This record gives sequence, structure tokens and C-alpha cells, in this order.
Amino acid sequence: MTAPASETAAPPAALPALVDLRLARATAALCRDHPVLAPAVRGVLAPLRDRLYRLHVASRQAAAAAWAGYTADLDRGLDELSAEVARAAEQPGRGRGVDDVLSAAAARLELNGWELRLDALALEGRDVSGARQLADALAGRIRELTGSPGSAELRSQVVRELAGLRTAVPAAERN
Repeated sequence: MTAPASETAAPPAALPALVDLRLARATAALCRDHPVLAPAVRGVLAPLRDRLYRLHVASRQAAAAAWAGYTADLDRGLDELSAEVARAAEQPGRGRGVDDVLSAAAARLELNGWELRLDALALEGRDVSGARQLADALAGRIRELTGSPGSAELRSQVVRELAGLRTAVPAAERN
């Protein structure tokens, strides 16, 4: 799911819609390939798309290099999500379940969106050091979640830490 050259050279105002389209296509493909899982896929990815779209709009002025890195990570993350969902669907009860896969991938993709936002805020001269510390801790927790099947406690911790980051970044925006 690599971005066409026309997307990587798009003006900043167009980037949120282009990235949203990629998320919509990935969601549609997962639902098409795994119709039984479609409600779970939509239940996780639809709210994620909404949160990411708002982050993308707020991050339009991030450096071109930050956007390029972000979209490459997004494409890689969506490709990995597709492969992981297929693996979990083929082997139910063995390894990570679909809910674990969706939770970890959504958290990872949202964290990447927040990091893009932090890059944009840093360009504006905002102090994002506290939010970056939260993001770094969250990245470690997401790695744990990715490696541990069925940990409801760890999933809850990731959800709490994402909520903390959602609170910390607006505070940095006001500084």
C-alpha cells in the first residue's frame, strides 16, 4: 500500500484527505477479505480514522520529511495489520486473537499520528517534552501488547496511556 508519488508531493492541505482515503481503503479491504470480522474491524478502525483525521488536519504544517516518514509507517502498519488479521483469522485460539491484533495496531497507528502532531508542534516552537515522554512510554507498552496474546490488563493500560497522551498534547498546543 505504498503512496503514489502524486500523494507524497501533495500540498499540505490535501494530505489529511489522502491519508484518510488510504485508511478507508484498508478498512474496506479487511472487511471484504474477512466478512465475519467486519463488525470488529469497523468497530476499531472507524473511530481510529476519525481521531487520525483530526490529528492530520492539525498536523498539516508538519515538515515534509515528517509526513513522508509518517505515511511510510502508516502504509507499513496497514500492510502488517492485514497480514496479522489474516493470520489470527486462520488460526483462532492460537497466538494473538483478532481483538488483540486490532487493538495493538490501532494503538500503534494512533501513536504515530500523535508523533506527527508533536513534530508539527515542535516546529511551531511548542514545548512537547512531556508529551514526548508519554509517547515514548506508550510505544514501549504497545510493543509489549504486540508480543503478548490476550492481555486484557495490558490493553487497558494502553487505552489509559493513549487517553493521557490525548490530554497532554492539547496542553502543549496552548504553551
